[in-house]
Amino acid sequence: MSRSNVAVIVINWKLKEETLACIRSVEQSIYPCRIIVVDNGSDDGSVEYFQEYLPHIELISLPTNIGFGRACNQAIRLALKSVDCQYVWLLNNDAVIAPDALTALLDAAEQYPESGILGPKIYYHDRPDTFWYAGARRRRYVLAAADTGRGQVDRGQFESVRDVDYVFGTAMLIRREVFEIVGSFDEQFFLYLEDLDHCLMAQQAGFRLLFVPKARIWHSVSASTRRNIGVRRYHMVKSTLLFLKKHTSESSFALVLLFWSLVYMRFLLIDLVHGQVSALRYYCFGLQHGLCQIMKTQSDLVPCIRDVTGENNVTAFTPD
Repeated sequence: MSRSNVAVIVINWKLKEETLACIRSVEQSIYPCRIIVVDNGSDDGSVEYFQEYLPHIELISLPTNIGFGRACNQAIRLALKSVDCQYVWLLNNDAVIAPDALTALLDAAEQYPESGILGPKIYYHDRPDTFWYAGARRRRYVLAAADTGRGQVDRGQFESVRDVDYVFGTAMLIRREVFEIVGSFDEQFFLYLEDLDHCLMAQQAGFRLLFVPKARIWHSVSASTRRNIGVRRYHMVKSTLLFLKKHTSESSFALVLLFWSLVYMRFLLIDLVHGQVSALRYYCFGLQHGLCQIMKTQSDLVPCIRDVTGENNVTAFTPD
């Protein structure tokens, strides 16, 4: 394989130091690759920072935050213009990789040519022997990710390549053919669940999804939104509604929505116990805006926002 065979895509939003650390780890990889960084409308000097410290990478500078999926799509289209590019590796900017991680993923991709998306072991950055992800199956009917290994200390219990239902967007190696057959990320998801949606679409198209334990990365987990719990809660609720509407039947949507309502009620109670009272507002925003987007008309969306916030600004609660 040549250097142009793989494009690594990293999206930055106001985390220039973390992005630099991520790219430095990729540069230490024993498998050379093309690197594309997308700055998603940061206003913290990220673009100038990358021009100074990473002048050799390909940099796409967006004037505003257009969402994670749309930002990825811009870089994916650029990468796939090269006929030599056979794989795209989407990598979160708050992650660092082991030097042999990409090689391990590519070896598995070559061994299993029917695979479409492959994912590594993912550890917590501050607990480097503890799993954040070690494969995931899809819980029947409700589409939730289960059996991820999250919180378990690595004692060698996940050492085999195996089929999974979900590969998390923190680190997804995606074969070119997946984009050619399935398409790019669904841009109705501004933040969250675009990765699981793409996994479902790839499976439906006949691709296998694989967990590759020899590939290892360490992840800081939601670094770009950690300081703004409202952004996280808003987009999780909204994206969940869109995800369920897309992947459930009309007859099952209400029942599945009830399950997820109970899940988010639990999260809300935890937030309130920890003094995050304002989180309630964002759960409401996400719920109302998600329902309005499902109705798909701007005329419906504006009254929904006005009802909740007293404002007439349809972008007021997207992270910009």
